[in-house]
Amino acid sequence: HYFHAEEVYNSVRVMITCYVWMTGFGNFSFFYFKQDFGWLRVVQMLWRLNFTVLFLCLWHGNTYILYYICPLHTFYFLMTYCVMAIGKEYNHGKWPVRVKIFVTAVLIYLLWDVNGGAFDWVFALLGTTPVVGAGSGTVWEWYFRTSLDKYSAVFGMIFACNYPLCEQYFVEASKKNRMPLYISAAVLGSLGFWWCYSIYPLEKLEYNLSHNYFAFIPLLVYIFFRNITPAVRGTISMSLHTLGKTTLETYLLQHHVWLTSNAKTLLTIVPGKPILNFAFASMLFLTLSKELYRL
Repeated sequence: HYFHAEEVYNSVRVMITCYVWMTGFGNFSFFYFKQDFGWLRVVQMLWRLNFTVLFLCLWHGNTYILYYICPLHTFYFLMTYCVMAIGKEYNHGKWPVRVKIFVTAVLIYLLWDVNGGAFDWVFALLGTTPVVGAGSGTVWEWYFRTSLDKYSAVFGMIFACNYPLCEQYFVEASKKNRMPLYISAAVLGSLGFWWCYSIYPLEKLEYNLSHNYFAFIPLLVYIFFRNITPAVRGTISMSLHTLGKTTLETYLLQHHVWLTSNAKTLLTIVPGKPILNFAFASMLFLTLSKELYRL
């Protein structure tokens, strides 16, 4: 956004997919192990995701859909909650929980892909009048945003559901025969290269049409190679770890600090000195994001 670098658009789409995947993975894991389906957990999550954006909407007169990451994660959190809370007594059976995930995937397919007007009917309350952040109406904008990552949370739930099996696979592969690990690495590595050369270079509009069906490839490849050995998975970048904790705040404040005019123009502190201005604006932006996270 800052440098109007449209060439990284596809990369940003993958990163957003990873976050939505984490919503499905993290919340499924929480409900699976903690078995806490009380109102307090729901309120805590909704508050964490939305209290800042609600104040920004009130203060600036903006619409909720403008800050689309917040409604996106809210929606997929609630979807994951429903999957786990409905029939929660079956969550630890071998097949019932997997059937619930499969049914969710089918419903998503019917609502988003088959559609037939069902999506517009379900979300009719959002309205079709052009507003800030949704030039073609909120229903259309919501369809566009959710459709890009509609299967990501489901994929996260599938991964969380099979996490114990994956963990056992890596442990056993490290101790005994490594050949299955090498074969998996070759297959996923080849799949990753195919995605890089066939899907990733597509133009923006064409890429968007295929994104939600192929975005799991770079995600899966990264997860696999990030955890392939104890040495690799035992190493983290503290700078990325620290920055990652404030991604919600940096996403929201980019519209008003660092960028301005709802991310359409740049905040100017040092006129005529773009590099110096970038440095000062970035320091202010990151400092305020960290303070907002603390609050």
